[in-house]
Amino acid sequence: MREFSKFRQSKEFATVYREGKRWHCQGMIIFYLRGPEKKMAVVASKKVGKAVARNRAKRLLRALFFRFENRLESGKYILVAKNEITLHPFLTLEKNLKWGLSNIRCLK
Repeated sequence: MREFSKFRQSKEFATVYREGKRWHCQGMIIFYLRGPEKKMAVVASKKVGKAVARNRAKRLLRALFFRFENRLESGKYILVAKNEITLHPFLTLEKNLKWGLSNIRCLK
């Protein structure tokens, strides 16, 4: 069973965007705000592509995120897909996500 729940209100998104740490990687942007609860969201805008491409990008980001789920600190996470996410292989994205999470100091 997954530990992380979904964001429910737009105020949560705004708070994380405004007050959280951010890190730009190849294919994605990571936002993190330390807190007592464990929540995550994945966002892909229309710049990523049509619906099929956006859904694939979100599936990729969720799969990558849940590979590190057990090693993450509690808090709120937002992963934003960039339009070049479909150009990078899965292992490259995984390496970039791990690097970004370690740089914003949210890995245990």
